[in-house]
Amino acid sequence: MLMKPSYLKKALLSSITVAAAITFCIASAQQRMTDKDVENTMKNLQEDAKKFRSSFDSAIGKSTIRKTSQEKEAKTLVKRFQDETKNMLSHFKSTKRADTDLPVVNQTASQIDKLLSGITLNERVGLDWSKVKNELGMLSNAFGIRSEPAGSSE
Repeated sequence: MLMKPSYLKKALLSSITVAAAITFCIASAQQRMTDKDVENTMKNLQEDAKKFRSSFDSAIGKSTIRKTSQEKEAKTLVKRFQDETKNMLSHFKSTKRADTDLPVVNQTASQIDKLLSGITLNERVGLDWSKVKNELGMLSNAFGIRSEPAGSSE
């Protein structure tokens, strides 16, 4: 029996949500992430931000906003996010602090959330962004910094 694509999509998103919830619970159960844990999570975030940018750039070029100034602005925003994750990791390695960098990364992520809610892109983009948001949530939790809900920026 073949499953409908919409059913598969719902099942996949449900699985990702459960995995993210389990990861969050495990992270929350710990008293505090060690500096090494934070650094590794930041490395994963940086790598996943790079993957997200790649899938985003590919999908946005095929979207309804292709060849517009909106496409250029969207790509610039996602590139800025990737650069911010890289800078946050670099700064953390030297200072073991994220109090100035993490809120900036969260703010840009919130802008990307708003952007993604306004356009339809492929499933890969959504999966890549979910991974990024999960890691960002873990870091925010570790530093006691509240992540902004989608669409609350600007």
